[in-house]
Amino acid sequence: MAHPVLNEDWSDYDNKKKKKEDRLFFSCEEQWEVDYLVKKLKRYYPAKTETQIRSAIESCCRTVRAPRPRTEFVACVTSRLDS
Repeated sequence: MAHPVLNEDWSDYDNKKKKKEDRLFFSCEEQWEVDYLVKKLKRYYPAKTETQIRSAIESCCRTVRAPRPRTEFVACVTSRLDS
């Protein structure tokens, strides 16, 4: 089952992507994308520090191969935050 963060409005993220076809993929190389995901996830994991969230993202950047589908990438990150 998809994490509730995926059911939120991502239109501001989608609109910022340079290429519209890239909107469903997460780029670890784009700092603004990492910052965006940190901000989104902080609302679901208020007890986690920003450093812990960034660490989970960095871990998934190493394990989920590019191109990283948003749903798969967020599932990876949330599974690390849930453990």
